[in-house]
Amino acid sequence: MYRMSEEQQQKVFTNFKKVIDKQNAGLINKELYYHLNLNCNFVAHFNLQGFREAYSGENFREFVDYFNPASPSSQWLEAPEISADFIPLNQAMVDYASPNH
Repeated sequence: MYRMSEEQQQKVFTNFKKVIDKQNAGLINKELYYHLNLNCNFVAHFNLQGFREAYSGENFREFVDYFNPASPSSQWLEAPEISADFIPLNQAMVDYASPNH
C-alpha cells in the first residue's frame, strides 16, 4: 500500500482533476500514478511513462472508463485490497470523472 496523508491525498485529487479537465494522461504525476497502481490495483505499465503512454491520445477514454461505476473496468472500486482510508478519495475521483461534474 502507498500511504498518504490528507494533504497528499488532496494533491492526488488536484492532479486527477487536471488530468480529467485537460484530457491529458501525460499530466499524471508520480503521486497519482502510485495511488492508482499501488492502492487501486491499476496495471503499472512498467513505470510512470508507460502508464501515461498507455492512456494517451485515443486511449484516454479507456482511462476515464475506470472511473465509470457502470463499466466493468471500475471493478477496482470494490476490490478488498483497497484501504478504507482511500474510499473518500476514490469516490471523489469517480464523481469528478462523471460526465456531469
